[in-house]
Amino acid sequence: MKRLIFPLINTLVLVALFAVIGYYVADPGTWILLGAALGLGIGLAVEFGFGALGGWLYRRRASLTALIELVLIIAFVGPFILVYVQTTPQRYAVCCIEDSGLGDPVEAVTIPAADGETLAGWYAPPTDDSGAVVMVLHGSRSDRRASLPHAQALRAAGFGVLVYDQRASGESTGARQSVGLYDQRDIAPIIAWLAARPEVDGGRIGGVGLSLGAHILVMAAPTTPDLRAIWSDGLGINGVEDLPPPKDAGEAFIGFINGQAYRMAGLYLGTQPIPFRTLIPQIASRPLMLVAGGLDPFEAAFNRAHAPHLGENGGLWVIENAGHVGGLWAAPEDYRQRMIAFFDDALRG
Repeated sequence: MKRLIFPLINTLVLVALFAVIGYYVADPGTWILLGAALGLGIGLAVEFGFGALGGWLYRRRASLTALIELVLIIAFVGPFILVYVQTTPQRYAVCCIEDSGLGDPVEAVTIPAADGETLAGWYAPPTDDSGAVVMVLHGSRSDRRASLPHAQALRAAGFGVLVYDQRASGESTGARQSVGLYDQRDIAPIIAWLAARPEVDGGRIGGVGLSLGAHILVMAAPTTPDLRAIWSDGLGINGVEDLPPPKDAGEAFIGFINGQAYRMAGLYLGTQPIPFRTLIPQIASRPLMLVAGGLDPFEAAFNRAHAPHLGENGGLWVIENAGHVGGLWAAPEDYRQRMIAFFDDALRG
């Protein structure tokens, strides 16, 4: 019985730690069980494994256990927590269409997704005869309302616009969010839904992606030829292959953690992300504008690294005084003019 004392103490320590994690991710039961399993498993392995060896290893088992658990937390538990938090559903009522600022007419719509889920949104048809429509995709842990400032600018220029809640967000269905890995499959059904409307020209549909929304559009584009143009604001990376070479140990560590997070996302969601350096050349013939905030050094560096993979219809605009997806507020007139001119050329030219 004495040899069970150390495993039990270790179990209590990890249960306490994981209970705190569970509290912050609103799922304490799951995380307490995970902490108990890890604590007991590691404690028993150390107690009886090092006990069989004896000597200084056994005498220092507490320190060695702490080191093992620290490595596990940094390399596996921490990245998994990041993925877990980013994929928990956030469903709630989204109000209100009359305050959308999209003008008249505008309607609440539901669009069938690729796997039986439904996507809720607001749609305003084009006000000219071009039939051009731009969908605007919001960022992570948000809903369609975060897309409205960009959609309002496009709507004022005569484009039809669609803003919608990504799966498991707002009023859209879905068991979990997916950091874009499932959402990319929804772009083709959305375009098909738009193209079926009599006022829409199916060959004149583009997209604005904000942060995660940009990820979704770029991931979807190679297999969605009817997505004619993409305005990508705040694109990040989609795997360690997209990272610039590290300049120091700190950047190398950040790269390692990012890599682990992407691996965990792939395992948890059952599909591995494809690096943007692989995807962007596949859509080089289509207009793709990369917009980045210069006040976010990682974002600016990531997009500068993506730029060499663009085709002749691509471009890079780093807004030096803007933060992440903050360009519309840092340089409002310039931003609106450039975005509208981009879609004028791509969809109405």
